[in-house]
Amino acid sequence: MTSVDIDYYRAFDDNDECGITEREILGRGRNIQQFDDSMVALVETRVRQSGILEQLERWAAEDSKGEGMGGRPAMISYRALLTALLLLAHEGAPMHMTRAALVLQHRLPPKSRELLDLPEVPAAFAQHIPTTRRWFTNTIRAFGRLKNLMDPYPQELYTAKTYTQILEILQNHDEKRAAKYKARLDEYTRLFIRMTFMAQPRSVRRATKKLDVSFDQTYIGTPTTKGYSRKNLASKAKAERDANFGELSPGPVDAFAGFHVKSGKGERVDNQKGDVDQTAPGRGEWADYDWGWVANLAVRVDSEQPGSKRFPSLVVAASLSIPNMEVAEEAALLLESAATLGLAPGIADADKQYWANAKPFRLLQPALKTGFTPSTDYRSDRVGVKGGQHGALFVEGDPYCPGTPSPLLNATPDRLGDVIDVRTYRARIEERKAFQLHVKEKAKVAGGKVILRCPALGPSPTVTCPLREMMVSAAKKARPEVEPETLEEEFLDTICKKHSAAFDLTEMRAPQQAFDYGTEEWETFHDHARNTVESENQQLKASGDEDIATAGRRRVRGITAAQILVTLLIVNHNLRKIAAFLSDQEIERARTTPRIQILRRRDRVWANRYTKTTGDGDLSIPRRRRTSSSTTTPPDQRDQLALTPMRT
Repeated sequence: MTSVDIDYYRAFDDNDECGITEREILGRGRNIQQFDDSMVALVETRVRQSGILEQLERWAAEDSKGEGMGGRPAMISYRALLTALLLLAHEGAPMHMTRAALVLQHRLPPKSRELLDLPEVPAAFAQHIPTTRRWFTNTIRAFGRLKNLMDPYPQELYTAKTYTQILEILQNHDEKRAAKYKARLDEYTRLFIRMTFMAQPRSVRRATKKLDVSFDQTYIGTPTTKGYSRKNLASKAKAERDANFGELSPGPVDAFAGFHVKSGKGERVDNQKGDVDQTAPGRGEWADYDWGWVANLAVRVDSEQPGSKRFPSLVVAASLSIPNMEVAEEAALLLESAATLGLAPGIADADKQYWANAKPFRLLQPALKTGFTPSTDYRSDRVGVKGGQHGALFVEGDPYCPGTPSPLLNATPDRLGDVIDVRTYRARIEERKAFQLHVKEKAKVAGGKVILRCPALGPSPTVTCPLREMMVSAAKKARPEVEPETLEEEFLDTICKKHSAAFDLTEMRAPQQAFDYGTEEWETFHDHARNTVESENQQLKASGDEDIATAGRRRVRGITAAQILVTLLIVNHNLRKIAAFLSDQEIERARTTPRIQILRRRDRVWANRYTKTTGDGDLSIPRRRRTSSSTTTPPDQRDQLALTPMRT
């Protein structure tokens, strides 16, 4: 080491300003800069406006087993805890309980501490160790009380379990209690998301009269990554018992999670309640699995003007669930939650995992009851003619006349098989509309059935049929005709013999859609809806902002804790989207508003010999270049004019 290096290190050692400060020690190297009082007040107001505090009080009273001896009041209230967590979400910090405790202990000014009813922190530095531990302990306890009010899957989450213990947890699980507390957990999420939706200006919220949504699932990681297979859980538990619990390797921690098929040959399934999920990595299987949960998200889209950006694409409903379990039921709950936002239910778009896969009683019937109309793509095995009622044929969500020409009925299978091109396909879809049955009455009869009639009947028939010859002579324009050879009297059914029939459209394998499947209108909206929800998924999972998929940003274990924190991250995401949307509006307004150029004083008052301009005396008049003085002013007067001030 040279003498220069020795002098440098000696100077560094003697410089106390470069050492670790007392404030850094208090925060253990983390940021403990205080929040502004106005920001704390704003976040606290949003917590109260959500209505969750009153709901938590009702749930606590409901769970109370009666009057007790009372006890010491909690140092940290639900209001203070949720405010601290939302402040962390706002600044993009990890949602850790240690950081929430630091917010409550160090980062709130006196006025904000008074607002949240928090005690003062001792100023003595010597007391920082026990004080910090006490604040952390009280923060953890406050979060535990909050979680216990809405935890459908209670279990010990601090230690690894044997397979026998996991099996016992699943066997002792109370399904009735789980349904009650799952409803509470979803209500917590609904109230917070509704608060963000109502934070929009009225004109933005009601840019459309109906609420159109697109929903999907996305993977959410767990703090513990070791999982188990439910299909061989019993055999592994038996092997443990036979081994008399000898040297057992640490097993999974969370019993209520599952394997999510990320990519590869693995198939995503939708098990109903009571089914055992068989999804698990297998030997020699080429597939990528992740152990964790899935977030069910519904995002607002625009069916009237797809892609017009009349409002921000907010998350309007959300929940967390176990992968491969009750996918359709979770979607139905999303639609019920979205229907409470004050707008009439509109169109609900989804991929093939939902409408095209779930049985009607699981998703379609609850959605129709809520008021939403499906929009989806179909699986290749569910296009073309798939069943029917009363003689009518069910084709891709719509009932058609039995005399519809075969090329029209098989248009979609022919397109998927490259038998016809897109232009021919669209033409056949448009021609097929004429053979679709007509709705006789908009009102539905008991049981959810609809009254339909032959397309050759009614005040506005769209086809002519030999069986309805009375309408042929009354036709004022040419219409498609049903071929007589396709109609045999002995095979005629109700739709051809009577004026109308009652149809149960929920029995169709391909549900009826808002737009005619395969048309350009359907494709435009479906692409817009799918792109929007996929974009929201990526934004929520992108690093740097909410990053909801990374378990390291929320280390508290269990699906309930995850949903509590993910909900607050979605709240922050929605608020950011609203602010960005309003900012874009202001930028566009400033860009399109005509500007009034203000003249400089020297141009307004004095004659300028260089620019050949003279003053006009009015600040609101735009600058204009006058005619050169060389052509209008005699040479002997030009210099005198340049030196003469123009008085206003």
